[in-house]
Amino acid sequence: MSLQVKFAVRSETGYKRNNNEDNFFCNGIYMTELERDRPYFLNGIASVPCIFAVFDGMGGHECGEAASLMAAETLAEHAEKIRCGSFREIDDYVHGAAMRLTAMMRERKILTGTTMVLLTCRENSFMTFHLGDSRAYRLKGDTLLKSTDDHTLAAEMVSMGMLSPRKAMYSPYWHSLTRFLGVTDEVKASPDVNGPFECIENRRVLLCTDGLTDMLSHREISQLVKSGENPADTVNNLVDAALSKGGYDNVTCIVLDFTEGE
Repeated sequence: MSLQVKFAVRSETGYKRNNNEDNFFCNGIYMTELERDRPYFLNGIASVPCIFAVFDGMGGHECGEAASLMAAETLAEHAEKIRCGSFREIDDYVHGAAMRLTAMMRERKILTGTTMVLLTCRENSFMTFHLGDSRAYRLKGDTLLKSTDDHTLAAEMVSMGMLSPRKAMYSPYWHSLTRFLGVTDEVKASPDVNGPFECIENRRVLLCTDGLTDMLSHREISQLVKSGENPADTVNNLVDAALSKGGYDNVTCIVLDFTEGE
C-alpha cells in the first residue's frame, strides 16, 4: 500500500477587495498573474513526496500580489530539491525568496512581503513551516488541532499573559506581523517548524490565509473540516462560509486528505 494525497484548493478575492493578494502552491501549481483576480478552484491527487503552501501578500494593490506570486514562483524552482533533499532546502528556499523580495522592494521602491505556511509530505509523515499568520490545522481523530502559532504582536502578548485570546482578536496588533517572508532591518525570515506528524493518524489537513480565520471561529472551522465528505466539498464549504460572513478579505484554503491507495 502507498500513501495518496487527495487535495483541493480554492482562492477568492472576496467582496471588499478589488484584487487577490493571496497565492498558493499545490505540488507545482500556483496562480499566475492572469488567474489570481478570478475565482480559482482545483482538485486532484498527488503522489508522495509532495509540497503544498499558501501565501498572503502584504502591501496593498499590486505590491502584495507580486510578493505572493514571487514566493510561489520561487518555490516552484526549489520544489524538486525540497521533495528529495534535506529540510535544509527549506531554508535555502526561504532565503532565496526573501532576497528576491528585497530586490523587488528596492527596484520598485515599495514595502511588501508575504506570509507563508508550507507543508512537505514524505513517506508516511508531514511537516509544516510557517511565517506570519497563515495557518495549518490537522484533524486527529475527531479533534481539529491548530498546528501553527501566529507570528503577530497580539499572539506574543497572549503568550506573555498580557491579553486573553478573545481580547487579542480585537486588538490593534492582531495583524501586526512579527515574522514574514521578506527581509527588512527589523524582521528576518526564519520559519517555525512543526512535526513530523503521521499522515494516517492526522487524516485531514487545512492550510489557509487569515481571510478564513478572521471570519470563522475555531468551532465553525472544526465543524466544516470534520463534516466535509472530501477535500473539494470541504474547501468549498469553508470558503463559502467565510464569504457568507462578509468576505472582507481575500480567502485561500487548501484541504488535504491522506489515504492509503494501491
